[in-house]
Amino acid sequence: MTPVAPTPPGLPPQWYFTVGPTQMHPLVPGALAAALQAGLPSWSHRSAAYRKEVARTVDALRTLLGIPDGHRVLFVSSATEAMERIVEGAVEHRSHHLVNGAFAKRFRTVSRNLGREAGGTEAAAGLGFDLDDVVIPGDPELVAVTQNETSTGVALDPAGIVGLARRNPGVLLAVDAVTAAPTQPLDLSVVDAFFFGVQKLFGLPAGLGVLVVSPRLVERSRELQDRGFPVGGYQLLTSEAAAADLYETVATPNMLGIHLLGLVAEEFLTRGIETIRKDAREGAARIQRAALEAGWSPFPPREQDRSTTVLVYQVPGGNAEVRARLAAAGFPVSEGYGVGKDTLVRIAGFPVQPPEAVEALAEIIASG
Repeated sequence: MTPVAPTPPGLPPQWYFTVGPTQMHPLVPGALAAALQAGLPSWSHRSAAYRKEVARTVDALRTLLGIPDGHRVLFVSSATEAMERIVEGAVEHRSHHLVNGAFAKRFRTVSRNLGREAGGTEAAAGLGFDLDDVVIPGDPELVAVTQNETSTGVALDPAGIVGLARRNPGVLLAVDAVTAAPTQPLDLSVVDAFFFGVQKLFGLPAGLGVLVVSPRLVERSRELQDRGFPVGGYQLLTSEAAAADLYETVATPNMLGIHLLGLVAEEFLTRGIETIRKDAREGAARIQRAALEAGWSPFPPREQDRSTTVLVYQVPGGNAEVRARLAAAGFPVSEGYGVGKDTLVRIAGFPVQPPEAVEALAEIIASG
């Protein structure tokens, strides 16, 4: 293989453009060392000092994501656990899922595995939904959508999600925002469950998920519980909501992860969410120009479906040589997930990817 130039000055030898886990946020090494030096992982999770850490993180997330007053911020182990908590805690009979990729399908599988009747409106691989035209059949208690499908790079229109919620006011709405938050905006006042994992756009070690729940969803769970319907084992939505009001969790949480998440959220606020969104748009456009120069094809064929945070391209002849070349240059990217595993590349357009790293990656792509 022809030798490649190292990553440009100022960048580390490896800069991960994988879609999760991804490049660590630059503050992680120092913040991690400081937290360990302070003994934070050994603090009691019921102590005033640690409740203050949780409050700090929750306050930063409320501001960054526009979380309404009354919606609680719960901490779980992953986005997949969030799916389980939502279905187990708030769905008695039926859920309905807008399926346009592997992770939307996972949410439906969770519901079915928990014994619920889980219907679906499906889009072909690489396509999104014209949400104004979507009709929810039957009488589901919950509708689940994936704001940004990590497996295919398909993004849903935030205004369309809001419109779907308003046309179905009696149905709970759950939004998988794993590769959407915080870059892609969404009016959370119409959303009953909103969740993501920190190992993607927040650039943190895996093992922590955030689940934002509305008062309506918590009351629905309480109603089922009062009627004797099983809504979980110990970490019930109602119990977690009550603990959240005290800046606590029912069981010992990922204390270090919550602390780091608060610091990154505060850094994003300092940088400015509009700056983050502008950088994502410009970075996606730069990668697209390079990809077209290299002869790659955008996988979502419709421009309106293309994500600015998970950039997906069809590579002629397969992705193996391209991925190896980019990794050797210090810029690992992801292969396809499910569909197109061997032919697609997926590239992170996350807030932890600075413009200079995006430019360096784009130059290497175009040179291929």
